Amino acid sequence: MNKIYFAIYNEVTNTIEIYIGEKLKFVLNCTRLNNNVYFEDSLDIAYLHRLAREEPFNYIYFSLQPDGLQGYIDAMNVFN
Repeated sequence: MNKIYFAIYNEVTNTIEIYIGEKLKFVLNCTRLNNNVYFEDSLDIAYLHRLAREEPFNYIYFSLQPDGLQGYIDAMNVFN
């Protein structure tokens, strides 16, 4: 069974790199994922950048949900 060693946000490539096992690296492209989100205010993109940078595992979790990152943005707009 593979273990997830860590996940880290790479600012240069705007990706989250997940290291699984000893030899496997999985990369999520944040630019492509963020392009699928509708923002009421263009500054709302900051929510996703902060989530990816500070909590990469939560970004991964939300991006894999049926309502995806859109649900996260919608919830943040309700709270703010």
